[in-house]
Amino acid sequence: MTTIFAALVLLLSFAGILIWLFSLAKPGRRAELAGAADRLNMSFEPWRMLSTGIRQAGFQILSTGDPRYVPNYIEDETVLLFDFTRLTGRAPTVQTLIIMPCPISTDARLMVSPLARESTHCFDKGKPISRLEHEDLPNTLAEQPIYGLPVHKIRPLLTENVQNWLLAHPHLHIEWAAGMLLVCQPGYQIAGDELEDVIDDVRSLANALASH
Repeated sequence: MTTIFAALVLLLSFAGILIWLFSLAKPGRRAELAGAADRLNMSFEPWRMLSTGIRQAGFQILSTGDPRYVPNYIEDETVLLFDFTRLTGRAPTVQTLIIMPCPISTDARLMVSPLARESTHCFDKGKPISRLEHEDLPNTLAEQPIYGLPVHKIRPLLTENVQNWLLAHPHLHIEWAAGMLLVCQPGYQIAGDELEDVIDDVRSLANALASH
């Protein structure tokens, strides 16, 4: 009886979370993004299950919420975007995540994140990753919250072009893992009329990383 009761409580809790997540997906935003996706010849889905490859890539930010079903999913053959709710901190926050292929011949994982300044425990549920010391970084990035593993494989990725891009975008959360680049601005949802410019900007970082 106790087992049945516990299972029922768990099921109701999960259902409550799903209802709450669905309530965050505003109809007006869905229509706006669907129209923008159509103009850019991209596909739009109100809800989508993320692929296993993305969920298991090791992106730290996905460990802060439920990455299985995400709202406002937009994609073409070169990039995908979706809204993602972080469940850490004082209150849930929604941000648009951008992910695109970024093939690099390394098994390293890289993260640059202003979220680490908010809390040293914000990524406790993710895969272990180490903050780089000053001596592991170029002088221009010595004070930046940069994380990576293996540590000795991160410095070669931080070319001058990558450094300049990071310095110009200190407000962004950036990760590279499993041949993919993830970028978002914590707490910010990209508007439909911003999609093209944002994608082009992130692609410039992907190109800089891939040409290291």
